[in-house]
Amino acid sequence: MTGRAGLLLLLMIILLPTTVAASPVILTITGNIRHQGESLEQMEFTLEQLQALPQRELTTAHLWAREPHRYLGPDLALLMETLFGHARITTLHLEGLNGYSVAVDWPALAPHQPILAWQENGKTMSRRDKGPLWLLLPFERLSEPQLSDFRHYMVWQLHKIRVFTEPR
Repeated sequence: MTGRAGLLLLLMIILLPTTVAASPVILTITGNIRHQGESLEQMEFTLEQLQALPQRELTTAHLWAREPHRYLGPDLALLMETLFGHARITTLHLEGLNGYSVAVDWPALAPHQPILAWQENGKTMSRRDKGPLWLLLPFERLSEPQLSDFRHYMVWQLHKIRVFTEPR
């Protein structure tokens, strides 16, 4: 089994539907989801389920913190590939608990390795500190025009992702 195939298998096992959630749902993803041969319109995730996914660490400075901070969270591109690999993702509609929402050009953003950060500098992010989830990029790898284009995509208190797809 290849590394990528093994990782996708692990993701599929982790994302098994649970009958009773011990923790509150912090993220809802909707769209034309395919999971274990089933077509679904929605999947909900607790923090524990997101923490069980393969994590990526990102150390970056940004507009909201002058010195670099260390973030941890699942790789959004890998999660999208797992749930929507049967289709071509065109747009993500992101919504924060504070009511902020934005439509994201996924093909433009995906190559920049966004994460769903749930931890900042070793601490679980609270709602007060932009949590429980914050979409982040490695800002230092972006050009100035990209920073201008992508800055408004960095939704904090992220709780809903609506995924728009078209057939491959």
